[in-house]
Amino acid sequence: MPKLKQKKNHVPYRLNVLFFGVFILFSALILRLGFVQIVEGENYIRDLEGTNSASARIDAPRGLMYDRHGNVAVNNELVLSLTYTNRPGVSNEERIEVAERLSEFIEVDTDKVTDRDLRDFWLITNDEEAQELITPEELSALEDNELYQLQLERIPDGELESFSQAEMKVAAIWREMTGGYHHSPHRVKQGIEVEEAHQISERLDELPGVDLYRDAQRNYVYGDTFPRFFGSTGSIPREGIDSYLARGYDRSDEVGTSFLESQYEEVLRGQKGVLEAGSGNLANATVENPGKRGNDLVLTLDMELQQEVENIIKEEVESSQGTFINDPEAYVVMMEPQTGDILSIAGYGDHLGAVSRSFEAGSTVKAATVAVGLETEVIQPGSIIHDRPISLPQTPTMRSVRNMGSINELTALERSSNIYMAEIAMRMAGYDYGRECCWEDVEGAYQTFRNYFNQFGLGIETGIDLPSESTGIVGSGNMPGNLLYLSFGQFDTYTPLQLAQYISTIANDGYRMQPRLVKEIRQPSEDNDSLGPISSQLEPKVLNRVDIQPEYLDRVQEGLWRVMNGSQGTARSHFISANYVAAGKTGTAQISVRSDRTGNVVQGNNQALVGYAPYENPEVAFAVIVPYVQRDTSGGRTGLANTIARKSLDAYFELKEERPHQLPEETNEETLEDPEDLEEFEELEELEELVETATEN
Repeated sequence: MPKLKQKKNHVPYRLNVLFFGVFILFSALILRLGFVQIVEGENYIRDLEGTNSASARIDAPRGLMYDRHGNVAVNNELVLSLTYTNRPGVSNEERIEVAERLSEFIEVDTDKVTDRDLRDFWLITNDEEAQELITPEELSALEDNELYQLQLERIPDGELESFSQAEMKVAAIWREMTGGYHHSPHRVKQGIEVEEAHQISERLDELPGVDLYRDAQRNYVYGDTFPRFFGSTGSIPREGIDSYLARGYDRSDEVGTSFLESQYEEVLRGQKGVLEAGSGNLANATVENPGKRGNDLVLTLDMELQQEVENIIKEEVESSQGTFINDPEAYVVMMEPQTGDILSIAGYGDHLGAVSRSFEAGSTVKAATVAVGLETEVIQPGSIIHDRPISLPQTPTMRSVRNMGSINELTALERSSNIYMAEIAMRMAGYDYGRECCWEDVEGAYQTFRNYFNQFGLGIETGIDLPSESTGIVGSGNMPGNLLYLSFGQFDTYTPLQLAQYISTIANDGYRMQPRLVKEIRQPSEDNDSLGPISSQLEPKVLNRVDIQPEYLDRVQEGLWRVMNGSQGTARSHFISANYVAAGKTGTAQISVRSDRTGNVVQGNNQALVGYAPYENPEVAFAVIVPYVQRDTSGGRTGLANTIARKSLDAYFELKEERPHQLPEETNEETLEDPEDLEEFEELEELEELVETATEN
């Protein structure tokens, strides 16, 4: 029987073909992955980062500021901002090109461009020349940052001076473009003009990284009234960047950088909105979260009174030509004694001196000296002292404006006796004038004076709700003669705000209140035309009560009444005709100051007046100081501080009669009846339409 032919098995062959095919596919996949990762990796990373940057937070408007009567003092004005978003991988050449294109459409301030900015700009725009500034040896031996520093230092000054105005504009724009952080829109220019916005919006596709955003900038309703204390906003200071980032800020955010804007930053800042765009282009973004305006501040200020006081200071100072040794200065602080509410704080030229500059205030401190003398029992109510010149070793002869004879503490305040105060100081130091021996405790007397003065607010921080304030200067050299000068206000220096707190403490029966500029925090209202619900009501704060017996404070208050109402009161001529009864204390400190015009040391006076009204139930306390005035023998005007004080008090009581005293529930609605208002309103609508058109394109 023939054998059957064995059938050949084809399975191993087919498996080999299959395995070979799988091998080819895997090889191709590996090659493709390698190509994607190694060859095109950087491009894909850049695209990914561009997609990730398609989500951005946009600033919400800051809270508003109202005065005590509900009048808007600081609000937000709708503007357009030109922004640039830095992205990794973008070359300096591309940024320069964008800056050059933008310079064709917008005007920028070139004054902010520093020498360092110009040197950086020159290195970027002159690469070949920059390389020639370093030697091959330096190139191989130094680190990159060291080489760059050498290049900066070696740029010839002539190169920087040769920049044209057009190049300066490009440099200024480039400076702002590079000032931001990656993936965060950074303002290149805030408040661009309508025509500028038109031209840019038509070319956004040619300007990578550039966008137009609806923005808000601070608008001061009362113009130049009180702007410095409102504060300013700007970029986060570099020294504080870590603190802000920890609190949820972005690096490119604008924050309050001074005074109220800074002090109440956490209150005024809004909740940011969010732009989302899946395509990676923020120009096509949609608003995911509109955000929310910050909370509003209700200030203690009376803006109408503030305007009146500023005008009074301006008129009186400018009508006193030749009165001042150097540039004119004058300061007024008005506050409520019972609450510490600042009603007005003003200065000629610059308000900040009311809290940052200190002066010898002369006889205004005598009320505190009498109180200290009574409390330490070196004098008793009604104690008689003989006013006559005093001569101490190594000290100029001291005297009052005239020899007053035998006087008590009330007459000493009324007529402003220096000798009565000096006698209190000598007794506190254990010195009996007329005997050569001895000063028992000069150091203790200094300390006692300053401890009590501090209780009134003199020589220490007042506690006002601002980021910083001066505490004045403590006189150096604790000689016996200087102790006497301290007792009548010609040794230590005090700020106008300290003087206002001091006299308020006397008016408030010894209770020292913390001065404040903000009384309420309110949630933003829906229509912005009325005050929103109260978020926080800030209660008045008692800092301390002076350690003076009430009956002694009563005696001091009586003496202050005599200053303005007594037959021999030093301020009687200015206040006797007023429709209210005031109390206070005048002061004239003799000073020596170098003249800016001649360079010589000139003898002058600091004029001052502190007080309160009405006497029986004080509503307002004030401090006025007019420093560095020529002596009247040299043509200086006398009574300038008294005149400013009288007119400021008159303004307070006149405004009180003219309007409601309480805070209204709503602010006055603004109407658009004025043609200029209508024109501005239409322009704002056009700005909004521009942005909407730009984002659609």
